[in-house]
Amino acid sequence: MTFKAFIFGLLASFGFPWLVAVVIPFSKMRSLEPVRYEEGSKLSGVFIPKRDGRITEGSKVYGQEGCYHCHTQLIRPSYAGNDVFRDEWAGLRKTADHADTRRETLAMDFEGEKVAHIGLSRVGPDLSNFGRRLEENLKGTDMSPEDWTYQHLYNPRGLKNYRVGSQDLAERSSCPAKRGLFKVVDSSGAGGGLLPIEIEEGKGLRPTDRARQLVSYLISLKKDTLGQPLPEVLNRNPQASTVEE
Repeated sequence: MTFKAFIFGLLASFGFPWLVAVVIPFSKMRSLEPVRYEEGSKLSGVFIPKRDGRITEGSKVYGQEGCYHCHTQLIRPSYAGNDVFRDEWAGLRKTADHADTRRETLAMDFEGEKVAHIGLSRVGPDLSNFGRRLEENLKGTDMSPEDWTYQHLYNPRGLKNYRVGSQDLAERSSCPAKRGLFKVVDSSGAGGGLLPIEIEEGKGLRPTDRARQLVSYLISLKKDTLGQPLPEVLNRNPQASTVEE
């Protein structure tokens, strides 16, 4: 084999897969075509996931803190996995109050984010629909999603009310405590905004701006169709409520 043939073989072996697996998907994701709601729909205009400045900054904090190492944000199509049918991962089951809101993840879900946090592994649960799931779990309690998430970040194994089925995941969470996101301050004269956690007499915990951004991002993760219906062309809801697990 000549050196020239070796180089061409090397390019064919590695260059083509790189082109197909990296370059083409990247170019498509960078220029997604806007998807409009159909005529006659209750909504009009273009489908765009709702975000504000704090949520966008929170997405950066999520990446910087390494949350994507243990959590995914990817509900796979039903032919590729069982994600859609897992309790509240992809949305809510059909009830008397609402229709089946579960769906797959779409490329449009990450529109406007610098990084699509699809995740590396599932050491912890998928967070695609974390905000909605937390709302459901906290119904009937006096704790807000924000307060629960702050306390979970400070002490992941110190709280209840985060369930999948009958299992309370907080009890066996392997999530590392993010105590660097909080400041220890004098509780006397500190005003509001302290966590209801006692660390020592006269001292309290206050979330930093990074903590507020991260919590805003986490509780905004509501990828089901309850809050924002999809255009029909994007709606791949498999009507999973009719499927027995």
